[in-house]
Amino acid sequence: MRIWFVTIFMALLLAGQPYAAPRASYAEAVRAAAPSVVNIFALKRVFTRAAPQPYTNDPLYNQLLAGQGQVQTRIQNSLGSGVIVDPSGIMVTNLHVIAGAAAMKIVLADGREIGARLINSDEKLDLAVMKLDVPPGTSLPAARFADSDTLQVGDVVLAVGNPYGIGQSVSMGIVSAVERTAVGLSNYSQFIQTDVSINPGNSGGALIDSTGALVGINTAIFSKAGDAQGISFAIPANLVRTVVREIVSTGRVARPWFGAVGQNVTRALAQRLGLPSAQGVLVSEVVAGSPAATAGLRAGDIIQALDGRAVADTSALNDRILTDGKLLDKAVPLTVWREGQVLTIPITFEELPARRASDQAVLGGTGPLTGARVEALSPALNVELDVALNREGVAIVTPPPPSSRLGLRLQAGDILLEINNRTIASLADATRAAAERAQSWQVKLQRGGRVLNVVAQ
Repeated sequence: MRIWFVTIFMALLLAGQPYAAPRASYAEAVRAAAPSVVNIFALKRVFTRAAPQPYTNDPLYNQLLAGQGQVQTRIQNSLGSGVIVDPSGIMVTNLHVIAGAAAMKIVLADGREIGARLINSDEKLDLAVMKLDVPPGTSLPAARFADSDTLQVGDVVLAVGNPYGIGQSVSMGIVSAVERTAVGLSNYSQFIQTDVSINPGNSGGALIDSTGALVGINTAIFSKAGDAQGISFAIPANLVRTVVREIVSTGRVARPWFGAVGQNVTRALAQRLGLPSAQGVLVSEVVAGSPAATAGLRAGDIIQALDGRAVADTSALNDRILTDGKLLDKAVPLTVWREGQVLTIPITFEELPARRASDQAVLGGTGPLTGARVEALSPALNVELDVALNREGVAIVTPPPPSSRLGLRLQAGDILLEINNRTIASLADATRAAAERAQSWQVKLQRGGRVLNVVAQ
């Protein structure tokens, strides 16, 4: 038998037909997914303000003299990608790809140009859902969704998009991390991190697995120079599917809210309490009237799991609550550690309360805040501003007209702390302080993580 095998092998060699090893290829996966990926060319009108001389090259200009100078307009070309997720022409892309577009051209994989309209978007997740202009009854190639929760570190993934506008291209890599948070992109999603080469123009395109199924929407890269450096992020497909479903069916994204504030369980805290691992969320405060309060959650409880899934930290808990529409209006089990015992309590999530017009006021008087629209902090506004749910106070939602009296231009989202040394804790405090007459004005405010003091004469 052995002699016969050697004889046949030698005969093949002599005949010029050497043994060929199977070719490693993802061509089938690409063929399955590529037709659903479109190229987006957007024209955006960009407004800039030229600095008045002699401040053209002054690095302090943006901070001290913003709002002065001549407004200039220019047209900017923006490149991006999108993914058709329903044969009827429903498409998803990143919001930043199409935001502010004066005109758009969408090119299908087969070269056809087609129009589109925005259905709605989710700014927090940087997702936009669009409807392509196709005749009724027309069927377009649509991506097949994968279960992104099953994605594992080391899985092979491919990005399909339009880098630098050169046309549809494919790049390959592996999953570097899953459920990645604290990357400065959003407080409302845990991202898929990959080492796939993602470049300008790939945003909004498809991240697929080795079978061609959609596992994510490519949304950002980590780079100091603007080029791919082996660290890129994608929004998980399960979250994308939820957003698309809600926007198409209801026109908006409904988010559950929890109503509790907490902190990560540290290793030292876990050792002190006798916990097996440094995972979970230590509840520090429960907002009155919230779903957490109704469920009986207490300060000091440690949240370990939600609906049967382990909770590693506050980012994981926030992501699950704020992005999972399936949690709304039904009781789900919440596993907590309380005084040495593990308890399971049912909690029914409600939709995040809407902001109310009655919580807003326009400031009067003759000071530099005149004309500003302010609003009392509430759970809904706090979510918009990314501040703690239990934070109270007053925030600027529409800044006052630019004033040369102020050394720093006020911005939407600034939280008023003091006006002329008067503490601002309510709308009444803000309206009274702004209406007073004063020779000079001192405004203390919080912007992000900074406290700023503004003085006006």
